[in-house]
Amino acid sequence: MVINKKLKEIHTKSLKGDKEALKEITDIFRWQLYKNSYINGHFDEDCFQELNIKLLEGIKRFKFDKEYDIFKHA
Repeated sequence: MVINKKLKEIHTKSLKGDKEALKEITDIFRWQLYKNSYINGHFDEDCFQELNIKLLEGIKRFKFDKEYDIFKHA
């Protein structure tokens, strides 16, 4: 629950324009962007950029649910 609270604080800061907070969130999920950018064993830079855009859009739209722990259900 502490991790979830910390992520929520960082998310709130990023929505208020804190660039360091936004970078911190993107760093948390960076490995997934790289993982999903490999197609047939080769790194696809276009895919990586598209995933970065989708991540940034998702951060803006994301809403925390008080009852849901994202790490408990992963």
